[in-house]
Amino acid sequence: MPYLQVVETAGENGYTQYNSELELTNEEILVKLKEKYPDIQIDFNQADIKILAYTTSGRVKTIQFGNYEISGTEARSILGLRSTNFEILKEEGKIKFVVIGYGHGVGMSQTGADSMAKNGSTAEEIIKHFYVGVEIKDANSL
Repeated sequence: MPYLQVVETAGENGYTQYNSELELTNEEILVKLKEKYPDIQIDFNQADIKILAYTTSGRVKTIQFGNYEISGTEARSILGLRSTNFEILKEEGKIKFVVIGYGHGVGMSQTGADSMAKNGSTAEEIIKHFYVGVEIKDANSL
C-alpha cells in the first residue's frame, strides 16, 4: 500500500522499554529451525549464522542459518524475536539476539506517536506523519 512507508520520527530514541535480548543455545536454535527446515545444517564453529542484507530502515532483510537463507521476518517468527531490528552476538555454545523495537517497522510506531503527542502534535498530524499521503475525512461526508 502506498501509504505504508518507513518514516523517521524524532524522539523515539529515548524509549528503551521495547529493547530486548533473547539468548538461545545452539541446540535451541537448531530445534526451532528444524521445525520448518528439517534438513538444515549449521556449523556453529564457523560463520554459518550471519546477517546477509538489511532493509533501508536498518532491519534484517536476509539472514543465513547454515545451508538456508531466510528473511528477517521469518527469523523473527521462528525464533520469537520482537522485531527484525536485531543484531547477533555469538558466545560459546549460544547466540544472543539484541533486539530494538517491537513490531514490523511499517505503519504507526507507538513510541513515535507518543513522542509526537507529548510534543504537541494533533491526532491528525500524527496519522498523516505515519500514513503518508492519506486524507482524513468526516465519515458522514462519504
